[in-house]
Amino acid sequence: MTSERDHWPTRRGLLLASGLAACAARGVRAQGTYPDRPLRVTVSYGAGGAVDTLARIVMPRLGQRLGQPVVIENRPGAGGTIGAAFVARSTPDGYTLLDDGSGFVINAALMQLPYNIRQDFRPVARVATIPNVILLGPSVQARSLKELLDLARAKPGELDCSSTGVGSSQHLALEMLNRMADVRINHVPYRDAPSSQNDLRSGRIAMTFATATTAIPLNGQDGMRVIAQGGEEPIPRLPGVTAISELVPGFRSEEWQGVFAPAGTPRDIVARLNAELTEALAEETIRERFTALGARSRRETPEEFATFVAAEAERWSALVREARIAL
Repeated sequence: MTSERDHWPTRRGLLLASGLAACAARGVRAQGTYPDRPLRVTVSYGAGGAVDTLARIVMPRLGQRLGQPVVIENRPGAGGTIGAAFVARSTPDGYTLLDDGSGFVINAALMQLPYNIRQDFRPVARVATIPNVILLGPSVQARSLKELLDLARAKPGELDCSSTGVGSSQHLALEMLNRMADVRINHVPYRDAPSSQNDLRSGRIAMTFATATTAIPLNGQDGMRVIAQGGEEPIPRLPGVTAISELVPGFRSEEWQGVFAPAGTPRDIVARLNAELTEALAEETIRERFTALGARSRRETPEEFATFVAAEAERWSALVREARIAL
């Protein structure tokens, strides 16, 4: 004769199995309804900058596609590391995201960070790529990149080039040009773009590397002109401006920005975010606004974006080591 106790282990197993099945079902329902509340996108830089500007173009449309508001929160400071650190510590549920730029990988080459860009984040999608360009001031008579390089070789160390700071992508663009074109142009770091532009306009600085977004409205003003760009494709708003790589093979200097989620974010949520962002970026109105700013976007899976980020991290780390750049 069997007792109630003899059946207890079997009943316990059934109860446990039922509980696990219920939890699994709840998990499936939760993921199936993602998102069911607003998303927060942390921008690592201040309002009005290139990263913030592009984020405010595309994120409202992402929210419309997801059916939930996407709230942008600016967390500037320490070269963008404060915002990135915040997201790295956030719950990996798809509701807190990071919108960051090239500084995401450059910072990792320049300083000790409170996070690991490879281990603490999951790349979601690249939002945009913006070439850096060479913008000359009125004090330089060169009309082309060839004339500028000839002048730099004839007067080594006599030309000054500004940037928005040591370790910025514009600073690294100059170091790359010096090494690959065998010239010596001095780097003069500024705290902000307006100060650099004022000295360029007045002739105190010969040239600057700047993003196409920054340079487009300045091109043709007060003797300033863009003579070359660091991208691989033409910039519609700068017709006739040639690629630096035409004279300096292999040269490429472009700022980019993309969206990252905390490590551990479910792959299906990352895939959903990537798909919706990609479709939003392909819309004509957004493409037109990006083109006006000298930016472009492309279709890219999370895996392709992750491969790109890893390659960028290695590329800039190598240049920082070779040029001995330090903050």
